[in-house]
Amino acid sequence: MTCHAAKSTGPDEAHLTRIVTAGGGTYVGLQDRLGRAEPLVLFDDPMSLTTLSVPLSCCTPEAVRGRIAESRGT
Repeated sequence: MTCHAAKSTGPDEAHLTRIVTAGGGTYVGLQDRLGRAEPLVLFDDPMSLTTLSVPLSCCTPEAVRGRIAESRGT
């Protein structure tokens, strides 16, 4: 997985929603990890209703699909 640095202006939640939706998830929000690490993009797997995450810098439709598949064991 290739990760990219987040923009210093902060994430555009509408853009993140489109990315997560394209990957098959339902966007939930961002989890700020209080400077200990980069924020996590939270999303639900619409099939299992499990909340999953990927690091902000790695948030792509492919990463979302991969995380959902990993969670489902496929």
